[in-house]
Formats: sequence, C-alpha cells, structure tokens
Amino acid sequence: MHRGRRFALTFSAALALASTGYAEEALIGCGTTDLLHSNTSIKFVGANPLQAEVGDRRILHWYLEDLTGLYVGSFDVVTTVMGGTSDMGHYVRVDGSFTLPNGNIFVATTTTLNDATDTMSSGNAQEVIDWAVIGGTGDFSEASGVVSIVVPEKGVNHLENRPITLSITC
Repeated sequence: MHRGRRFALTFSAALALASTGYAEEALIGCGTTDLLHSNTSIKFVGANPLQAEVGDRRILHWYLEDLTGLYVGSFDVVTTVMGGTSDMGHYVRVDGSFTLPNGNIFVATTTTLNDATDTMSSGNAQEVIDWAVIGGTGDFSEASGVVSIVVPEKGVNHLENRPITLSITC
C-alpha cells in the first residue's frame, strides 16, 4: 500500500511539474535581472471601442524570457483609465503581476497614454516607465524595488521581445 501511495505522489508531482513547464524555466531572484517580454494577448474592455472613458481597461498577458530565450514566467497587466480624452491623452493606473516559479511580484504605476483604445502603443516611444514593486509571494514576500520598461515604437514590434529590467530587493 505504501508503494502505491509513493507512486501516486511521485506521478502527481511529475505531472504537476510537466504541466507548469517549470522544469525548463530559469529562476529569477532578488537583485537586478534583464528580461524580454512578448505579448500573447491584449484587449480593450470598454463600452465604446473607439473612445476610452473613465473605468475602461486594457488587459494584457505577456510571456517572460531571459536574454538567452529561456522561459521564466508571465506578466499580467491591467491598465485602467482614470481620466483624460483621446485628444489630450488618458491618465491611467497600471497594475501588474509577475508569475514566476518561485513566487509572484506585484507592481503598479501611473502614466499617460496618447489613446487608451490603441492597443499598438503604450506611451511615448523610448520613454522609460518605472513601476513600483508593491508586494509579492514566495521568495518575493518582502520584495520592494523598481521594474523598468522601455516603451517601444508603435506597431507590431510593440508586442515582441520588449526589454524589461527588474531591480528587486528582498
């Protein structure tokens, strides 16, 4: 009976590891890490897809890779319009969560988007947006620091291999 339980636990653990893909991932730790992130989904959620209003959101999901192309986790972002117009720009609150094998890192920032409905842009090209680390879980339960993202040029390249720097203190 014990041998059957051991097999079941071993098989379950192997299945869990295989289903998460963590066997092929690089672990991110405290300190400074440069990564690349590529978009897998982005959508605008609002009553009028041509004009953003207060409370409308952009929801994004990114895959994270280290500079050698090894998968390290994912990055989910919700951008919420807090005010402004398409003509003057939208003031937005941005909340994000890094999901890594050894814990989560929660970040937040505010910025201005020229047009929150335009999912092919994220602000002014080459602008560096700093995100405050506001919490975490696992290895990052006492994390603080800054995550910096360089805004790429508008267009298709906006979605792939964007540089991101994590400067995390734990």
